[in-house]
Amino acid sequence: MTGDSSASRPSSQRWWAPWANRKRRAPADLDAPGVSPSDVLLDGVRDYHGTMAPLVRPIMAELAFAQKPQHLFITCVDSRVVPNIITASGPGDLFINRNVGNLVPRFGSRTPDDSVAATVEYAVNVLGIRTITVCGHSNCGAMAALLAGGTEVEHLRSLTHWLRHGHRSLARFLDEGPDERAPLARLCQINVEQQLDNLLTYPWLRTMVDAGDVELVGLYLDLESAEVSALNRETRAFAPVAGTPPQEPVPAP
Repeated sequence: MTGDSSASRPSSQRWWAPWANRKRRAPADLDAPGVSPSDVLLDGVRDYHGTMAPLVRPIMAELAFAQKPQHLFITCVDSRVVPNIITASGPGDLFINRNVGNLVPRFGSRTPDDSVAATVEYAVNVLGIRTITVCGHSNCGAMAALLAGGTEVEHLRSLTHWLRHGHRSLARFLDEGPDERAPLARLCQINVEQQLDNLLTYPWLRTMVDAGDVELVGLYLDLESAEVSALNRETRAFAPVAGTPPQEPVPAP
């Protein structure tokens, strides 16, 4: 390999940043005439090929024909939530299910939807995953919609239909009454608890959890501080995940 190896190594100030914040393209350029969203996306792919792909290629080659993820991670589709960043995980670590509001339809729900249950079944029964995490976040639009009453809008019928799976979270929020948390933050956190409870409505999974074969974890990402808290299911309180592990250098290709 010739030349400066750092040229092919992603800068710690670049790889995780939004496209608009990268030095190679000023934020104003994203709205420039002739620059389409697909141009920006493909520009990102080129950046990946030139910087990150050489680093992950050996790992991807090992994973190409089999996956052995450690965790099933259920979280929101919100673009600000990036599971691999907040867990410092890489390819093959997380089996991820993303949906509006990080909801888990209950077993036998009157509003049928098998997408999340299918993910859970495959994760546990095929991949052998033994930890299921539900990760919520602050300022969640789905929870804000529930607080607003979830009124059906003509062009958002599918969304309104899906949010019915959050009605138990809202009922729990209303039953428990206010505390020191802002209403939206309180509902976002209560929703994490409720979705973990929803997982336990599946008899086969409840049996595995009770036997200690599957662990359920609740996380909450505060967007403003970028800090992650973990749920203590006994006290029903979220506490910051303490400690800062030593930083490992990115290996050269």
